[in-house]
Amino acid sequence: MLYRLRSEFQLSIIVLFGLAAVLGILPLAVYRLLSGATIVGLVDCGVVVFVCATVAYAWRTGDTARAGWLLVAATSSLGVVMAHYLGTPGIMGIFTVLLASFLLIDRSKAAVVAALTLVLVTVDGTGFVTRSHQIAFVVNGALVSMFAFIFAARAETQHRQLETLATHDSLTGLHNRRAMEEELRIAVESFRRNHVRFGLVMLDLDHFKRVNDDYGHEAGDQVLIAFAGILRNSTRKVDRVFRYGGEEFVMLFPGVDLAGLRTVTNNLHARISAGLRCPGGAVTTSAGAALLMPNEDEQAWLARVDAALYKAKADGRNRVVIDDGNASQAGAES
Repeated sequence: MLYRLRSEFQLSIIVLFGLAAVLGILPLAVYRLLSGATIVGLVDCGVVVFVCATVAYAWRTGDTARAGWLLVAATSSLGVVMAHYLGTPGIMGIFTVLLASFLLIDRSKAAVVAALTLVLVTVDGTGFVTRSHQIAFVVNGALVSMFAFIFAARAETQHRQLETLATHDSLTGLHNRRAMEEELRIAVESFRRNHVRFGLVMLDLDHFKRVNDDYGHEAGDQVLIAFAGILRNSTRKVDRVFRYGGEEFVMLFPGVDLAGLRTVTNNLHARISAGLRCPGGAVTTSAGAALLMPNEDEQAWLARVDAALYKAKADGRNRVVIDDGNASQAGAES
């Protein structure tokens, strides 16, 4: 639960909104029921039930976009109705509605919802005592919406930056190990549900420590960047490339069979052998690969690929080993 709240930003916003709504509205609903305002109290209870149901829907399905729109539509409509029937107390609640809209949906669409809400409440005019009261409401509502728009834009930018830092390798620009673990988990689920085959390849630069020792870490970094570029340029849009750690890289290939995995891995190996250089000459790679097998989780799959890579290195490096799920088979040596 905590992992989902930390890793899924919009879901965490919806859950926190739901918690705040329950803590804020439920005591008010109880007070209204006890004080004789039965209809309004029942409406408040209905809102609490609706919010809880929408949060549960977002949690179960992951459809935060639809859940956000449902919450915004419900709170905005309720805000307009309450402003009409409750007067000034209802109008005060509109500012909370405006802020919530910018947190729950896209800021541009939230701006349209906010403008429509302000227009409806202003045109209705039931809860305003004087014209100056009405003008003050419009001005303050517009200011609240503007500040919320700026905050939402800034929060979205920072969230994207943090997400990039958390899931990308700073040197090569490739996805990192954390992103790989999530993609492998998704691949396993897709295989179980839709029977889509996946191939996994792990590549390791041979004797990379010598490059750093003989020519310096800057030269080593340039080799890693060039290596990442070759891998990135050798993939389809649906393929994924990750820096696993150090000089090890992982590639995920959806929709391949064993023959296709062997072909793509050997082609990659040949392309790297022909194009990867350091100041001392060619840099070679060893590679291990395996298809995802039925009833196999991501850890076991990755372990088989790692074992295939270890065999390639133990057999003399600069080669490919394919694990077919029964016994490892050596591919072509360049």
